[in-house]
Amino acid sequence: MTVGQQPSDRESPALRAPRLALIDATGPGAGRHLWGMTVVERQVRELGRLGVAEVWVFPSAGTRHAATVLRDDLTLLFGIRVVWAGDGIASDLPQALARIDEPVLLLHGDVVYDERVFAQLAQADALLVQDRPGTGAARLPAATVGALARQWDSDCPWEAQIRRLGVADRGPADIEVYIPSLRLTMPPLIEPVPATAALGPLERLMYRRSFKGAIDIVARYGYYDLVRLLTRWVCPTRLTPNLFTVLSVLGVWAAAPCLATGRLGWGLAAAWVGVLCDSIDGKLARLRLHLSESMGAFEHLTAMPGLALWYLGTGWYLTGGQLLAAGGVALVTWLFLAAFVLDKVVTGLFRSLSGRELFDAEPVDAAFHLIAGRRNISLVLLTLGTAADRLAAAFTAAAVWTGVTLAFHVVRFSWLRCRRVTAAGS
Repeated sequence: MTVGQQPSDRESPALRAPRLALIDATGPGAGRHLWGMTVVERQVRELGRLGVAEVWVFPSAGTRHAATVLRDDLTLLFGIRVVWAGDGIASDLPQALARIDEPVLLLHGDVVYDERVFAQLAQADALLVQDRPGTGAARLPAATVGALARQWDSDCPWEAQIRRLGVADRGPADIEVYIPSLRLTMPPLIEPVPATAALGPLERLMYRRSFKGAIDIVARYGYYDLVRLLTRWVCPTRLTPNLFTVLSVLGVWAAAPCLATGRLGWGLAAAWVGVLCDSIDGKLARLRLHLSESMGAFEHLTAMPGLALWYLGTGWYLTGGQLLAAGGVALVTWLFLAAFVLDKVVTGLFRSLSGRELFDAEPVDAAFHLIAGRRNISLVLLTLGTAADRLAAAFTAAAVWTGVTLAFHVVRFSWLRCRRVTAAGS
């Protein structure tokens, strides 16, 4: 069957992926569900993001019923043709290989592969990536495909047969461990899905890998498990990450007028809803492979002015609309806004120059980011201040801490850039 249209805003553009991929779905874990879809469909979606045009899937009699189930929203996201064994193609993998005269990707249908594994395969002419026996993913040129078909041994794992043909072999340690978009340093995931054992540990591992590496203490210890539970509930549904992106933006922006008019409870509630939806949309997009670069850009463009309006609205309320008055809370408000904007400029400039975030340039930066005066920390202070009827004091504390954060980032930016210039000149 033909699946949908090619998305125009995939997070990972096609590199040099072959037109065809084969999935060996005979493993008993191929039809099990992880975060709302089967393992086979997860691979189909990754291949669609990579630019693969057609996928042939070879289930066994025991996995056919479960492994052939696809979500209906797949048709809305990817233009990739999925063909099941016996449906116009050979009934098993070695017969299919014998009829192919083009490069292919070959995967195990009961293994969860990190997107970096697919990226490595897309850039290679011939490559086998595996972590342990039975977890291989390979890119094979046409000549190797033919040789593999001619020497096929059903009693020998196909990874071993591919190695005998001289194809280079890599493991997770040979692949880049840093993920810039997540500020996360972690080896690529190549994990077999068990046939019957509980999937909780694997799902938690996948969820951890969808969270940014350098995050604040509120995200890490406050709503981490809540977002995981909400994401688990949403994943099997047709609710999209884009919906939660819109809800996040609405929550962030709705908070400002509420705060400005003294409806503090409603304003803080809207802000927290926006924060939670902002976390859910990213997790849902990554775990369900429903990514949209354009919506991500929209969220980033709207988030900063929305947050700035929180501080402006709170200052407006505390000053009775007298933000142009000299001194007092009015001055605090303008200094707060200035520190907030300048901090964004400093961290954004570092990212532009260095290709990674200042928040995790070194361990000390990631450690400071736990308590840095940014959105969540400021929101906690405002919430506590409102609950204690000390909003002005809490607002001032949030402003001061944002200023301290700016100073720390300026120092770290200067130090890291100077060190890099010195190293380049030596």
